[in-house]
Amino acid sequence: MNPAGSLQTSTFGRASGRALLVTAGIVALLAPAGLAQAQSVVKPSAQTASAPGSLQDTQQRPAKLMVPEATKKEFAALPEGKRLKILGRLIRNGQPDAAEILLQAAPFTGKFSHNRNLFMQAMIEHERGNLEDAIRIYREVLANDPKLTAVRAELARALYDNKEDRSAAHHLFLLRASAPNTNAQRTFDAAISAIEARKTWSFNVWGSIAPSTNFNNGTTLEVVNVGGLDFEVGNQAREKSGIGFRGGGNIGYNLRLKNDLSLIVSSGTNLVQYDGVQFDQTSLNQTALLRLRKPKYSVAFGAVATQGWYGADEFMWSVGPQAIISYLVTPKAQLYTQLKHVWNRYDVATYRDGWTSSATTQLKYALNDTTILFAKTGLGRTKTQRDHLSNWNGNGGAGFYHELPWGLTGFAEASVHHSVSDGDYPLLGERRRQTRATGRMSITKRDFYWRGLAPQLEYTYTRNFSNDALSRYDSHGLALTVTRAF
Repeated sequence: MNPAGSLQTSTFGRASGRALLVTAGIVALLAPAGLAQAQSVVKPSAQTASAPGSLQDTQQRPAKLMVPEATKKEFAALPEGKRLKILGRLIRNGQPDAAEILLQAAPFTGKFSHNRNLFMQAMIEHERGNLEDAIRIYREVLANDPKLTAVRAELARALYDNKEDRSAAHHLFLLRASAPNTNAQRTFDAAISAIEARKTWSFNVWGSIAPSTNFNNGTTLEVVNVGGLDFEVGNQAREKSGIGFRGGGNIGYNLRLKNDLSLIVSSGTNLVQYDGVQFDQTSLNQTALLRLRKPKYSVAFGAVATQGWYGADEFMWSVGPQAIISYLVTPKAQLYTQLKHVWNRYDVATYRDGWTSSATTQLKYALNDTTILFAKTGLGRTKTQRDHLSNWNGNGGAGFYHELPWGLTGFAEASVHHSVSDGDYPLLGERRRQTRATGRMSITKRDFYWRGLAPQLEYTYTRNFSNDALSRYDSHGLALTVTRAF
């Protein structure tokens, strides 16, 4: 292992050790007394604050302990609280085999026995270096009860050791929300920073099967009346339904120039395909950012470029500067702001050439280690060669993420986008005003996963209100996809 990698791993290990210490009191508040006893297992000793399993494997392990039958009987006669402490001490001291023998000789019984036995077995597998098995069992325990903070902390450590960074960071953000003091908050911040520090290359692909009742946002009208005259609506402007595919991917590179300064470059693509080539949409995105990262905030400034195709032909391209600011308002609340200005050029419809400026802000608030609340708002301006295609627009929305028992996670979001054109719309005789309302809900099955991906079913409803009859539409959509943020 290279020196840099060793340093990052031990940073996370120390952070996790301190985190487990301060979360000891949290579980006692979240669960009955029986679970509070189980918490004592994860109070760290000096060994807890050492590096994770990936580094410990390079160290000399203690010899295996033999467990006489008399010791097994004495252990079985002890109160459950003392047995939990003994098992935890054995595991932390590098004796998982002895801990497993004793656990098999005297498994826990009673109301909380199932989760306790699973948790101990997961810690045993974790200490042995069987990360996939440990992660699977930790997730099973959290599927039964997502409020077990100590289990979540151990899961985050196992995910880090297994290089599942996105999922590890997700759980660390939830843990930070329950941290009882500033030292614990700094601990989880240090762990998140350790994750980001080691990520040089990042790669992600996604895809979903996406049925839709109106994938082209078309109208249900067949005839529209303008100035007393009836006009037939063209086929491509009418509502189209079908089952399509939405997907994409991105690759990024993080070049660390200094400890807190990085150059980040990335490239990505998004695809939308439904029946008929004329409705296919493809976009390519490139980003280059210089980012300064501090414990409570980060500031990134650079450029973004986008090329878009509609059907088989190039449709438009845009390029311009952008700035992204992230600020940790409190340990529970994080604020994201993006400022962007791009110049737009169209291949055929040159009258749409111009520019777009936007400012968007999102507040992410972790209510506790199972619930996250979201709120967002934004303002934008688009200027083209035609007044009726230029507009001011604004948007806002709110949502929440919540982990449920049975291994389910629910997400719901509602948003509104409003725009007003600068000039009168042709044949309408007045400015076009549009309000688009969108509702989105999804369910994720956390304990049913493969290679760090969990299935997610999402439903979206969109309704567009407008004083222009041709612009009114609604749409129901489903998407079956997978996620790493679980």
